[in-house]
Amino acid sequence: MTVIKKAVSLSQNEKKAVEELYQQLCGENTDPALCLFFCSPKYDLDLLEQELLNHFGDIPLIGCTTAGEITPLGYQENSITGVAFPKGHFRIVSRRIDKISTFRIQDGIDAGEQLIADLKKDIPHANGNNTFAFMLIDGLSNAEERVTASIGSQLGDIPLVGGSTADNWDLEKTSLFFKDGFSRDMAVVILIHTELPFQVHYTHHYVAGDAKAVITEADSIARIVHEINGLPATQEYARLCGVDEKDLTISVYSNHPILMKIGGKYYSRSVVEVSHKEQTIRFACAIGKRVVCTIARPSDPIINLVRLFEKINTDIGPLDLVLGCDCAARKMICEEQGLMDKISQVYADNNVIGFVTFGEQYNTIHMNNSFCCIAIGMGEQNG
Repeated sequence: MTVIKKAVSLSQNEKKAVEELYQQLCGENTDPALCLFFCSPKYDLDLLEQELLNHFGDIPLIGCTTAGEITPLGYQENSITGVAFPKGHFRIVSRRIDKISTFRIQDGIDAGEQLIADLKKDIPHANGNNTFAFMLIDGLSNAEERVTASIGSQLGDIPLVGGSTADNWDLEKTSLFFKDGFSRDMAVVILIHTELPFQVHYTHHYVAGDAKAVITEADSIARIVHEINGLPATQEYARLCGVDEKDLTISVYSNHPILMKIGGKYYSRSVVEVSHKEQTIRFACAIGKRVVCTIARPSDPIINLVRLFEKINTDIGPLDLVLGCDCAARKMICEEQGLMDKISQVYADNNVIGFVTFGEQYNTIHMNNSFCCIAIGMGEQNG
């Protein structure tokens, strides 16, 4: 049987939504080590916050706003979903990191060191075989690279997966809940120790094309590329995508992200917007000058996911939970291609709970257009 409780409410009423979430996660006299939730930004967050505090009380609670929720029913919008990790199988250490827009690398190193110290104090035998890290971070902070690299560098062999909080496609205000309410410009890192089998994974459905692109002028802090291969960025990017510059749309650049090869694997960098007037491209990840990359072409996202879950199920058996972070650009592509029902079914069949993000984190790397997850098996209890 499963040990991790899962919940979803489709109610648009904040009080009813939280009541339903709480009853499904904590209503049977359970005492979870941690509850995680993912909610639509369409809720009145002041009302939602008060209801969450009223219902969950002293139960550790962490959550964020999304660009869509991955629930026991598959993809949903305008909902709240969550999971409860029971104390009998999980032990938790968490840390809040504030003011990440002015974050320094040393801040992350210090925070990572303290997290590991807290973990080892409570669980001396914790390591990458029995502990993983899950991070939520403000998706409008432009700080993901610094935070992910510095925190991840201190975790040793403990793997990290994370997601950038979202607000649908408004790009105005994302929110993260930690203990006493919603905040912005912050990250939360959670170390989760368990004896249940688990794996972490990163995947995308893109294939590297033949054409190479060298970033010849860029502002990595602002994530803006001015030139590619010595030419105006939009002009050369359009040529590499095989379209006219005037035809660059969100659909085109969602299907043709830039791929960077790191450690033998390709990681995706997503275009957020193009400026036809300035002929520049703004990305959702930092891309520096002199970086060599490849323009991607898409393959089948359903086949990609099915193969991933087949491998995980073969390796660790039936899955109790897959904690997933799925890029908003991937969701948009699935909507355009009429694949939402299929991908929702794949997620529901594999117990995926999570959210649609403005970016994904994997160990020390921040990227886009990907699906990152922590898959937790049922273990020997189910024989």
